[in-house]
Amino acid sequence: MPVTSSARVRGERAFLTGMSVDALGSGLYVPLTLLFIHEVTGLSMAVVGLGVTVAAAAGLTANPVAGILIDRFDARSVLVGTYVLRALAFAAYPVVDGFTALIIVAALVAVGDRAYYPASASYVAVLADGARRDRLYALMATARNVAFGLGGLLSAGAVSLAGGVGFTVIAVVNAVSFVVASTCLILSGPRVQAAGDAGPRGGYRQVLGDRPFIALVGAEQAFTLAHMILPVALPIYAVTVLGAPAAVLGVLYALNTFLVASGQLPVRRLQRAARRTHSLALGGAVLIAACGAYAAAALLPPGPVRIGGLVAATLILTVGELMHTVPSWALAAGAAPPAMRGRYLAIYQLTWAVAAVVAPAGFSALLTSAPPLLWATLGVLLAAAALTVVRLARRLPAEAVMAA
Repeated sequence: MPVTSSARVRGERAFLTGMSVDALGSGLYVPLTLLFIHEVTGLSMAVVGLGVTVAAAAGLTANPVAGILIDRFDARSVLVGTYVLRALAFAAYPVVDGFTALIIVAALVAVGDRAYYPASASYVAVLADGARRDRLYALMATARNVAFGLGGLLSAGAVSLAGGVGFTVIAVVNAVSFVVASTCLILSGPRVQAAGDAGPRGGYRQVLGDRPFIALVGAEQAFTLAHMILPVALPIYAVTVLGAPAAVLGVLYALNTFLVASGQLPVRRLQRAARRTHSLALGGAVLIAACGAYAAAALLPPGPVRIGGLVAATLILTVGELMHTVPSWALAAGAAPPAMRGRYLAIYQLTWAVAAVVAPAGFSALLTSAPPLLWATLGVLLAAAALTVVRLARRLPAEAVMAA
């Protein structure tokens, strides 16, 4: 049935509330992932690392499967399913006592994590359209960053005050957070379906045959690689290449988190009159400038001046990330036919999974052999991506390019 105004409002509130609770629980766990699993299960770090890697590989299959389920049923049902899977997994972590059990439980978490992104993006697209969709995506990014950051702070307190028991508490609290998130969605009213979602559906062959959309996916891959700079490239570059103290990384992460949480809505307001393609391209230009700033930091004198260069580069990077996030999500959702939005967004969200696989090895190799080459490579990829999205403005649906 079409989405009524009251159903939209209930759905938006329930989604944002549940997602915030989910992010708060995840913030307790994600910063301590391997250590958390090691402490809760008692398994060695080597076994934990291997198990999580195997589980992550299994989780990659969740994206395309989630796309099919979203189109077959509805985004909210799949979103609830991702919460239930992860609630069961975290509730089971304290009783894991072997490698096989670890893989099963960790795989449930990985599948839930990977399926969450196309499901949540699809659900936002059902609840809102036009400029309202951009606003809801911005609210989602803001709420998630605030809750995730708060969860990270609470995790340190839980472990320091409760010791080993604190890790078990984190597992239980995280499981409860997913139960609360799913309950919020279930109680928000009957499931909603966008007008036109009951239309004819195709398979992934149709998605892959949509050349403008696949070009957009290719451009998005460059942007997602740029988002890996802070968590993957910066620790290696700042400490081993530039000789900066490791403590500066915490400052840079905190700065990025605060600005993303506080800046998403103001940036979205500045972009609302522009084409989403052009906003995305401008964000790419800012990210290129960030790559140049990181490269230039190596030319600065060691000490406070070089650290200042790192801070400036991270500020530029954060602005680029803010300019990319909302137009990217809204553009992809608008370009997808409503009846196949699940499959389209599943392919689009795979770019993040690919970046998570490619970045650690690729960035490390370039930083070890020739650090400037990393920044030059990212700059070239981002330039190509920015040009691509500008050219796509005439080939993508008008309602996707411009928020009415």
